[in-house]
Amino acid sequence: MPTPPQRPLDALGLARSGAVVEREFPVAGFERLRDRLAEPTGRARVHMEFRQAGHWPAAKLAAEADVVLTCQRCLGPMQRTLTSESQLVFADAGSAELPEGCEAVGGDPQALDLAALVEDELLLALPIIPQHAAGEACALPSAAKAADDATEAGAMRRPFAGLKDLLKH
Repeated sequence: MPTPPQRPLDALGLARSGAVVEREFPVAGFERLRDRLAEPTGRARVHMEFRQAGHWPAAKLAAEADVVLTCQRCLGPMQRTLTSESQLVFADAGSAELPEGCEAVGGDPQALDLAALVEDELLLALPIIPQHAAGEACALPSAAKAADDATEAGAMRRPFAGLKDLLKH
């Protein structure tokens, strides 16, 4: 019987049995991620494959979410898929003999908050400056668009052009 998504997982037991866990979470439930989105809609999907890495419980985590961000160029909404893949080991960062290439996750491995872990991974997957891709339509704000249109038409206003005449006299 599957455990409810809000219930903590026992990473130690899951690693011993080599379990695979798949969950879905509403993006609106991630408070820290929600603050960085244009619209808190959609669902986050996670796939974790637990295993033993030496004497440490470990997991391969793959998280994905379709989110709506605000383009920093045009300030309009844009659809993006955030993806993150990580190799995790459930031990303190200062522990000796951690497997190479794994990120240490501290805390109690028998009370793993999967929702918080997924939110952390998606926050790390956010682009630094969200903007439409080169092939996507990016509607520039009206002031910037008007300035571009005036420049293209050759009707550029030159406020200091008359100073040249004043300097001659």
